Amino acid sequence: MIKRIFKLKNLYTLIAIAGLAYGGYYFGTQNTDTSSNNKTLELTTVAIQKGDLEKKEEYNGTLRQTDKKVLNSPTNGVVTFLPKEGTIINFGEVLFIIDNKPVILLEGSTPFYRTLDLNSDPGTDVKQVEEALVYLGYAQSSFVPDDIFDVETSQMLNTLYIDYGIETKSEITPTEQVLINQKENEIENLEEVVTEGGTTQKEVDNKKKLLDDAKENATKENAAWQAADAEIERIRNLIDELQYESMSETTRAGKEAQYEEDIKVQQRIQNREAGKESGIDATEALAIENAQKAYDEALESYNEGVNREAELEKAREELAELKLSAVSETFSPTNAFASKTSVIVGSYINNVGSAVALNSPLYNISSIGIEVVFQVDASDQETVSLGDSVQIELPTDERVPTVITFIDQVVTQTQAGEFIEVTLEVLNPEEIDAYDQAPVKVFVTTEVSQNVLYVPVNALLALAEGGYALEIYDGQTEGGTFEGESGVDTSYVAVEIGVFTDGFVEVKGNISEGQIVVVPR
Repeated sequence: MIKRIFKLKNLYTLIAIAGLAYGGYYFGTQNTDTSSNNKTLELTTVAIQKGDLEKKEEYNGTLRQTDKKVLNSPTNGVVTFLPKEGTIINFGEVLFIIDNKPVILLEGSTPFYRTLDLNSDPGTDVKQVEEALVYLGYAQSSFVPDDIFDVETSQMLNTLYIDYGIETKSEITPTEQVLINQKENEIENLEEVVTEGGTTQKEVDNKKKLLDDAKENATKENAAWQAADAEIERIRNLIDELQYESMSETTRAGKEAQYEEDIKVQQRIQNREAGKESGIDATEALAIENAQKAYDEALESYNEGVNREAELEKAREELAELKLSAVSETFSPTNAFASKTSVIVGSYINNVGSAVALNSPLYNISSIGIEVVFQVDASDQETVSLGDSVQIELPTDERVPTVITFIDQVVTQTQAGEFIEVTLEVLNPEEIDAYDQAPVKVFVTTEVSQNVLYVPVNALLALAEGGYALEIYDGQTEGGTFEGESGVDTSYVAVEIGVFTDGFVEVKGNISEGQIVVVPR
């Protein structure tokens, strides 16, 4: 509030000085006889305008670069090239060279983390590489990036590597050929084993049945019990056959009764003989042991054959991968660095000629993104909102647009008072110089008067009795220069003032849009 009052006082002072100077000039020159003296202060004209007028608060801010980090080496070696500090590295340009192997800046939000070739599983990193190849002009117009590394991807990479002096896969290397030959020999041996054949599933099933029979025979009852059991089965069959024989019902009933008595006799024999000689003797135990061994051997032989077939299938897949890898161009994380934006080279940590290890720091970098931070009095925090457009003034006096992207919810207490920090994003950072930690002016709109009349501040005249007036000219002007005589060709109209900003002030009174106002140049 103190700032606003101070600025309003400054406005009134400015108006008073302008008005007094203009008024003193006017009233002091009315008694002179020569027209030459009248032009000591050149007067111009402007039209009263109508529109929206924004009241702005001015703050002190700091412009800084964003996404600062340290760029590390992806490999061991000697640094053979570094760009100059302050250089902007764009997509497709070289970030650094180690052992004469360049690392290229590519656009992307996913860090490159794995080696890619024709054997690689689909992934977003594959699509990111293909999109970069399209951006750099290595793809045909019909090519559509996807997440599959195919032959066309390999060919595009090969062309890029040739252009950048990166080692390419022009032919199968001796080492790769040795591996291929070894895998082919392994497959040949496995095929021979599988072709010779082995135990079948049917043979395993037969061995299992023999084992089950041996166990069952060893636990059967003695011969007398088994004979009685067989006789019972025979008699029951005779009972079933009675229904098909031609005889009277009386005769059939008599035979059935006799058969039932015969069954009871055999059942008494079973009851008497049950449990006798039903234990497993030495001969039966040996038979079971031999049947078990035969079954186990058959099963092992069968499983071994299955395993050999699985090994053969796996070996064939590995051979196919070796052959693909041998003819595929390979993308390595050591070839490129992914970034969302171009980067600015900061201070060196290692210099050209330095021997570096994996992950050794090379130099500081930041993105070309630019942001501004400034503080707002905690009591005025309602004047700023996320997404608001805000203008800043650079050290070059150029004004550029920004937008509020962050408002700290934590109040910072200082000796000067309580403040909240606000962050602005510069909308077109590529169009301005890459300042860092530069002081800037921030203009926040705090009030908007819509569809009002306004004029330049220096068009106001301070009246002796208080208030302000405009000098209205009803004639025609050429080139904006006033050639008439003040007080004769013009009239003074009292006005009230409202919002002021950027050298303009809202005016109210018996005036209208388009009227010509006299102002000192």
